[in-house]
Amino acid sequence: MILFNEPRELWAEGSEEQLYPATVLRADVPAIEESLRSAGFNPCVLSATHFSKELVNSLLKMAPRFVFNLCEEINGTSELEMCLAGLLDLMRIPYTGSGPFALSLALHKFRVKQILRAAGIPIARGYLDRPGRQHGARSIHFPVIVKPAHEDGSYGINSHSVCRDIEQLERQINYIRDVYRQEALVEEYLEGREFNVSIVGDKEPQVLAISEIDFSGMPEEEPKIVSYRAKWDEQSPMYAATVPVCPAQIPKRLANRVRDLAIRSYRCVECRDYGRVDIRTDAWGIPYVLEVNPNPDISPQAGFARAAEVAGYSYTEIILRISRAALERGAKNAVAVYAF
Repeated sequence: MILFNEPRELWAEGSEEQLYPATVLRADVPAIEESLRSAGFNPCVLSATHFSKELVNSLLKMAPRFVFNLCEEINGTSELEMCLAGLLDLMRIPYTGSGPFALSLALHKFRVKQILRAAGIPIARGYLDRPGRQHGARSIHFPVIVKPAHEDGSYGINSHSVCRDIEQLERQINYIRDVYRQEALVEEYLEGREFNVSIVGDKEPQVLAISEIDFSGMPEEEPKIVSYRAKWDEQSPMYAATVPVCPAQIPKRLANRVRDLAIRSYRCVECRDYGRVDIRTDAWGIPYVLEVNPNPDISPQAGFARAAEVAGYSYTEIILRISRAALERGAKNAVAVYAF
């Protein structure tokens, strides 16, 4: 079975995203269905946009061997993404991707940073600016980058997100508070290179490839970051100027360090099956972890599929490897229940 949520436009009233809406397509659903059918599976494709009695009854009636979980939100909010995974756990239905803990934690960027720092993994210095509390700008050095604490997909990240003085910082914090109604995450801006590290596996995760974002074509007035427009607005000059280079052309020593940090971060957040870790270097080439992304975009044109191809996997092969992980977990759980 393939479970997914219907695509919809996500933006906050008054945000830059409202001016430049993305075209939302689910290219992953038909591609994964085709891959599973080519391997002899007969997957049912089911929309799980809302929690409902009908959804539970459908799962009970179909009793799938496993679920390829492509749900990124439930009831219109990404904060409930973890709940579907929790439901499948309660129903003892094996599924692909990370469990409720990792899916929930990943939406709390500052908590992830705290966990990584406690594990000795380098992260950019920063703080969480909560409404009603005096911000901690004096404790870090400019320039800084400001983003919403509980969003993904580069929502809330725009041309003004990199701030070089207090006035710019306060303006961007107020933007996050007013538009997104949440805390702002403020971090020292790293001036170096940016890498996306795609990982597959559970107990013994494997780095597929390291991809680098080439910012060399970025307009001079724009910060070298992957903003909302750079990620989603295909007509934007920023979109054309954030070119993925996979595999990244980097020295062996740096590549080994990036792989090590990515695997350690993946394990810290308890990701499984597949994920992506974003890493950026400072001006001296020292790498720091930016984000850990469980269940990243797995459509054929996305970065994860590109990294899998570099690692020698066809699209169908990587989908089947992820599917086998879910089936193996289901078999182990069945044995454990029977033994109990």
